[in-house]
Amino acid sequence: MEVLIRNAEGNVSTRDRDYAAKKLGKLDRYFHAAQKVEMVHREEGNGNHKVEITIFADGFTIRGVEADESMQAAIDRVHDKLETRLRKLKGRIISSHRRRGNHAPPAFEEAHHEDDENHHIELKERKTFLVKPMSIEEAALQMEMIDHKFFVFKNEDSNQIAILYKRKDGRYGILEPEV
Repeated sequence: MEVLIRNAEGNVSTRDRDYAAKKLGKLDRYFHAAQKVEMVHREEGNGNHKVEITIFADGFTIRGVEADESMQAAIDRVHDKLETRLRKLKGRIISSHRRRGNHAPPAFEEAHHEDDENHHIELKERKTFLVKPMSIEEAALQMEMIDHKFFVFKNEDSNQIAILYKRKDGRYGILEPEV
């Protein structure tokens, strides 16, 4: 598994890079085919180290973000968060295979724990809506009008389905699928 460590300021020490690579390499046991792990480090104004880790494996993208005064503590915290998510993911994959009468791939079986088996998605509501071409500005206005944190629309510039969302910092983000 390839571990990429990016940092805009270039202030991640070799010791911290090695620590991150070793710690993130341990997550490899949860995957059948792990492509890469990407870690982005930012030093925030208050002296905290913000660590964002994204894992690309088995057709999934798993992401976690944590911040701490110590770089290694931030890495540990996000590692623990990701490990919990991965354990749940593998448990759900195995449960899904068993419900269909299939056997899960061997790499998934060894990471499975019995307490993760009782997860079932309960769909409470289904909505349909008209998707019409509009600008990003119009989509933002529509999103504000319905008071949602996201809005699905057809981007008139790219002619693709897109999702506009409100970020924690109050600004906007857009998700555009690659097909």
